[in-house]
Amino acid sequence: MPISTFENILSILSQSPECTLDNEKDLLGPFTYVASNPGKDIRGTLIAAFNLWLNVPKRKLDVIARVVDTVHNASLMLDDIEDDSDLRRGRPAAHKVYGIPQTINSANYAWWLAFQQLASIREPPTENVEAKGRLLFPEALDQIFREEILHMHRGQGLDIIWRDTSRCPTEQEYIQMARGKASAVMRLSVKIMMALATTNADVNYVHLVDLFSVYGQIRDDYMNLQSKEYTDTKGLADDISEGKFSFPIIHGIREKPENTLIMDILKQRPKTPTLKHQAIAYLKDTTRSFDYTLCVMRTLEKLIREEITKLGGNPMLETLLERLHQ
Repeated sequence: MPISTFENILSILSQSPECTLDNEKDLLGPFTYVASNPGKDIRGTLIAAFNLWLNVPKRKLDVIARVVDTVHNASLMLDDIEDDSDLRRGRPAAHKVYGIPQTINSANYAWWLAFQQLASIREPPTENVEAKGRLLFPEALDQIFREEILHMHRGQGLDIIWRDTSRCPTEQEYIQMARGKASAVMRLSVKIMMALATTNADVNYVHLVDLFSVYGQIRDDYMNLQSKEYTDTKGLADDISEGKFSFPIIHGIREKPENTLIMDILKQRPKTPTLKHQAIAYLKDTTRSFDYTLCVMRTLEKLIREEITKLGGNPMLETLLERLHQ
């Protein structure tokens, strides 16, 4: 660097730090790679469905959708690193392409960009008559974002701790983990929508969100071990390769605690099919854990439908639930 640059350093430092378009593109490279290969956009469908009740203005709803999509994709990038996943949505995971350091930084950077976007829909405190019945307020968006990101990290952290210490959680512990890991992104979107709602601002939709999200996590765990579609996009039973205590695996271990087969296989973190097929066969035929998981899913579907009816009905949510039904 020329000496003249340092002679003018006070002038340079007096200006706000800049990020050129080229630098921004490089920083977001891993994030853009993941975001350019979208999933089924169930979160987008859920946002549209809840807006049948809440009627958030379109401009604000578009921002919420972008924030939630950014947070979700960034969380997937970190999740793939923590699980050492090879694939995401049928392509190599971001950290396999860009490396772990750059992917971590890109995901964290994307989270803060999402937080920054909230400023465009944040509103000053209001004391009008209509605000008195609200459960959440427009000025609370920052707090909502912080709380749900914390919940997400707690849920993901518990999942990792159980895996790395080979401690099989109870079903109750699993539900609390899923409320953090799986529910946080959806709760984030619906809470922000509740804060900006123009109708039904006095109705609490968080319970329904948690029901839907726990159901979705259990369904995802089931599909990971039983679905050809998941095998094509994520690899064969990659939850077993990760040593993960998914819902069917928890049942299989606790149904016959004297049999250590599943625990022994999880500790091996197998990458080849042989041990995975053995574990799946055991869960299917010996402990009937897949039947049990489907039974739990049917129970949750019933509870979700009852909650939807109690809240006044929602054809979009009902259609989505039918789509997800196994």
